[in-house]
Amino acid sequence: MTEMESVDRICEQIRGDGAKEVSSIIDKANRTASEIIAKAEGEAEKVGKRIVEEAAEKGALARKRMLSSVSLEVRRIRLRAREEVVTSVMDKVRAEIDAARKRPDYAKLLAGLLIEALRSLDGEEFVVHADRRDLALLESAAFPAARETMRAEGRQVKTIEGAALPGATAGGVQVGVPGGKVIYDNTFEARMYRFRGEIRAAIFRDIFSSEDKIE
Repeated sequence: MTEMESVDRICEQIRGDGAKEVSSIIDKANRTASEIIAKAEGEAEKVGKRIVEEAAEKGALARKRMLSSVSLEVRRIRLRAREEVVTSVMDKVRAEIDAARKRPDYAKLLAGLLIEALRSLDGEEFVVHADRRDLALLESAAFPAARETMRAEGRQVKTIEGAALPGATAGGVQVGVPGGKVIYDNTFEARMYRFRGEIRAAIFRDIFSSEDKIE
């Protein structure tokens, strides 16, 4: 074998070994790249899933907040509408009260208010304050009826005097004893204030549905 052939053979071996080495490196690089890609895809899937879950949670929370906001707005509108109805009915009640003085049974009504006040007070002498327009009717009808009723109940009324209130009233009476500080206010205005809860309850009972009452 000549020296040239030996050199060629060595070169051929080197080329073969280099090709194998290159092929091995390429295979390893391909495996590494595949592993990196697979890992990246796995991470991307996890991240994507997490993003989707977070988006779903945010969407659910936003929906809950929106529904809550809508519910509060509906409640506010219903409450406002309900109060407008109550106010309208109360205005009608006041209008009826203001017209009570024109009723034919107003004297009987005054007597009933006076008797209710007398039953709540002690003593035998009383002062009845009322709108000056009602003083004559008190003297002629309400006082005699009150005395008769109290007598029937075993109470004696020695004196009962009428006096004008300083201002106008829709009707009714304020009753006290001479020189005393205790006053039983049975004017229409006072009764409206005292029974405002019962009046509202009656309005709710007769006008609103069960759904409207649950607030």
